[in-house]
Amino acid sequence: MKLHRMPYVVQKMIVAELDLDERMLLSFTSKQTCRLLGISKLYTPPYLSITVRSYGVEVYIDHEDKWTFSIPYNKSDLENVVHWKIDGSNVLVSHEVEDIEDQEIKEHTVSIVEGAGFKRTSKLLDPLGKLLRHLSSFLDFKFPKIICHTLPNGLIPQLDFSIVLTMLNYGGPYEFKENRAAVVTPKELEVLLSKIKITWDLNLNVKVASAAYKYRKHPESIGRPLIEKLILKNHSWVDFSELPAARIISFTLKPQSHEINTMLRSWVAGKNRETEIVDFEIDKFTDRTRNFLFTGITQHETQLTEYRERFLKSEFSFDSLSDVFAVDIVRASDGMRATVIGAMLQPHRDNRWAPWPDSKRMMFVVVWSERNLRRGENDPWF
Repeated sequence: MKLHRMPYVVQKMIVAELDLDERMLLSFTSKQTCRLLGISKLYTPPYLSITVRSYGVEVYIDHEDKWTFSIPYNKSDLENVVHWKIDGSNVLVSHEVEDIEDQEIKEHTVSIVEGAGFKRTSKLLDPLGKLLRHLSSFLDFKFPKIICHTLPNGLIPQLDFSIVLTMLNYGGPYEFKENRAAVVTPKELEVLLSKIKITWDLNLNVKVASAAYKYRKHPESIGRPLIEKLILKNHSWVDFSELPAARIISFTLKPQSHEINTMLRSWVAGKNRETEIVDFEIDKFTDRTRNFLFTGITQHETQLTEYRERFLKSEFSFDSLSDVFAVDIVRASDGMRATVIGAMLQPHRDNRWAPWPDSKRMMFVVVWSERNLRRGENDPWF
């Protein structure tokens, strides 16, 4: 009797007994079988990671059985080529199976060659989107993450699928001597910043082709931030009156004084509510600088001094602060307090024989939310 014709309860019992290897091989037979596998997930979720390099994409699944899917940008001579059903369509793959030495598991290497050989366009990454939709239809993933060494055109839309990403690193310096910003479209920024849930770091080095473009936050993103920490290596596209929805935002390049003032005034007026911590490097701080940064903002004597240094040391991992300036600002709508701190920061010295790392002048904006107060009060370092 075929599995498709069995009663639902029996189907669910049978699927529940299948291991990852069996589920994967069955999923490639037909779209109907793939849907059937989704009725019962694996008891222990597998790990999934995506690595994007200049020559292709690799999707790795780690469980009792291991699977590696590679999508090369250029065609190569492959053996054992077969057709599999992925996301409901025929995809040409090269499938190899290897027994892992001294372990009772197998390692599958699958090269997806559909689309290879084209120029680097969005069509090139269609197989990645198909694969991710296929896998997420019958598997729950544990701590899926993606690391991008380079950013090929059309990658971001392919990531718009129903799993949570834990880390992204766009435009990183892994394969280039120069850390160049990748050019993205406004639509790609919207998908990345408001539609994909990211629970940890988003290390973003991108720019938009139009110099006048400023990112507008998607209405659905207002509320709990989708991004825990957003590291911006290029912020030419950022609207400081409406920052992207992230709990922590770190600027690598120094913002201009008028951008800092806009950000602070907007917070006092009730905007940028999702952001609780902001940090960036600044030039030498003077009375004139202070007056400009706080134009149109009422300054209050700083409070929570005991929490402040304890919180900053634990959050940013440095040895000491010097030449500290601190002032509080208050949000008009609900009285929420934030502390704006300027100081010389001395990083930790990990190797006593190495040169002492350069100290730098930083500015921090800390909103005293319940979470940040708990961190300052209960941090285990103290």
